[in-house]
Amino acid sequence: MGLFLGRSIILLLGLFALPTLLGDFWAYQLGLYFLYSIAALGVGICWGQAGFLPLGQAMFLGIGAYLSGFSLIHFQDSFLLLLLLPAAALIPGFIAFVIGLLVFRGHLESGPFFALITLALSLLTFQIATNWVDVTGGFNGLGGIPSLPGLEGFESLYYVVAAVLTISIGVVAWIIKAPIGVIWRGISENEKRLTFFGYDTAFLKALAFGISGVLGGVAGVLYAPHQGLVTPNLAGFILSAELLIWTAVGGRKTLFGPVIGAILVGSLTAELRDVIPIWELMVAALFIFVVLFLPDGIAGWPERLFQRVLGRRFSGDEVNLAVKIGQKSPELELASCSLSIGTVDILNQLSFRIAQPGIYCLIGPNGAGKTSTFNAITGAVKTQAGSINLDDESISGFQSHDVAMRGIGRKFQVPSILPNLTISENLRTALWGGRCSLMDLFHYTPLNWTNTINTDLKERFPFLIEENKPAKELSHGEKQVLELSMSLLGEPRLLLLDEPCAGLSSEETDKVIDTIRWIRSTFDSTILVIEHDMTLVKDIADQVIVMHQGAVLAIGGVKDIQKDSRVREVYVGVSI
Repeated sequence: MGLFLGRSIILLLGLFALPTLLGDFWAYQLGLYFLYSIAALGVGICWGQAGFLPLGQAMFLGIGAYLSGFSLIHFQDSFLLLLLLPAAALIPGFIAFVIGLLVFRGHLESGPFFALITLALSLLTFQIATNWVDVTGGFNGLGGIPSLPGLEGFESLYYVVAAVLTISIGVVAWIIKAPIGVIWRGISENEKRLTFFGYDTAFLKALAFGISGVLGGVAGVLYAPHQGLVTPNLAGFILSAELLIWTAVGGRKTLFGPVIGAILVGSLTAELRDVIPIWELMVAALFIFVVLFLPDGIAGWPERLFQRVLGRRFSGDEVNLAVKIGQKSPELELASCSLSIGTVDILNQLSFRIAQPGIYCLIGPNGAGKTSTFNAITGAVKTQAGSINLDDESISGFQSHDVAMRGIGRKFQVPSILPNLTISENLRTALWGGRCSLMDLFHYTPLNWTNTINTDLKERFPFLIEENKPAKELSHGEKQVLELSMSLLGEPRLLLLDEPCAGLSSEETDKVIDTIRWIRSTFDSTILVIEHDMTLVKDIADQVIVMHQGAVLAIGGVKDIQKDSRVREVYVGVSI
């Protein structure tokens, strides 16, 4: 915390010294681009951290500015101003949160869909501001806005803007290093994976958009007294596009990138736009170059160097979480579940029940519907008929994160990890799922959480100790083990494993099998495994469920299944 405060004080002192060094004109110009920087920080949170593109950030800056202007004009001498100005900053954030929640609830991986909606809303806000002449002043804007009470001239307001920028940077720095920042980056990497850890990703993305709206609102609140005039262009698409370009050029994934981009490119634009006729084309070309070849922007390398030289990891005593696995054995029942695509039956009146702890192997030829069964249980697909019950509660139609919160974990056939996050961040993301409250996500304490499984896994698989190694640099087998470890850390009551040993060496396979047995025996858990290796099935299965053409063909012990003539007929030429 001391180093964090020290950096903030140095930054603040540097900003306060600029008017003396550069003069009043540049203090005025920089004050304006400091405000744009605050709004650009919001773009960095959405695009650089959470991975979705907002094309309407200026809309929130404009709303905050209009609300601030109204308040300063009509309540300049009233104590209500102390409430109205904070409200003017928060209202855009609330609007952004609601918009995000509505969009992301309907489209989990919204991508371009969300970007187009924010673009349309920005254009709509511009039209409202232009045509609502009686309130907004129309095209000419809302003028005659006084300064903040007690401040005379833009020189005094500059120091307020500089202080607010410093605070905004500090808040964003805190957020992106806290668990919520790690989760946002995980969402940008592999959103579906996080839903199977129990994260409501739609809510968390809407939260990121809401915070970006607050930052836009804060900038707007100070923009009105700084400029004395608010026009519809402030809320329009052009400024939104400029904020996007500045953020990209500076470095959307870095802390200071949006600030550097807004101040540097914005200031140069103000100076050179009328001097160089093709300046806009040059900026557009720079934007394309950065997106294609310099994804971390101009601040990327310096910021990484700064972190290596002066950075300090959060440290503290490890907090060993209480074991939650094994509290109650799950009872899973699928009753007459059907799913079809066109004329093809994926699941066909599928029915089976698991009521006792143990290792259950789900086998069958390719296309039998095994992975589709997992998809139906975990909410990845919705069955068209039948029901899925967990502990006598219907979970049919539940979202994946709701299913995960009820104690069902999953490992995929192809390793589903967070490739650009470190091994440590992958493991922590899994560990936090279903445990972190919303307040925990903004606190540093969960960074030191661990549990018995985490400790044991690192002993079994030493590569997991290389905490700062990016997950994308692991071998295929190590990625399989990492995802298995992530699936175990949530301590699910029912664990679904889709070919957990696929692509592993003999040594890795033995360790994975031993780990599955350890989980089964230590925590009396229930594990459902899809597996094609019949030797492995014989080795670990307490019960075998055989599927064929989307339905259950046979259920029983390994020896019973070996003797079943129907199973032998399905597995022609395969010895089981």
